[in-house]
Amino acid sequence: MNMDKVECKEVIVSTLKRRGAGTKYSPIRIITEVYEKDGTKIAEVDPSPETFTPMDLLYFSRWVHEQGHDPNKLTGNIVEKWLDSTEEK
Repeated sequence: MNMDKVECKEVIVSTLKRRGAGTKYSPIRIITEVYEKDGTKIAEVDPSPETFTPMDLLYFSRWVHEQGHDPNKLTGNIVEKWLDSTEEK
């Protein structure tokens, strides 16, 4: 592997932070964070990130419209209903 620059630094690794709501689609998981000695966060490892692709967001937007939900009043429960509806297909 070719690298333009390589540095070796002392860092602080934290594995205490937890993320997630404890639900099917947002499990509680331990997050590992890496900081420089001055406190600057330089990396994070989330074993199960809650991310969606741009296409997922378009499908969700269409589903919200079709279901008649107010887009200004969306909750996590509505997102879970959409995710459940996508599993059925």
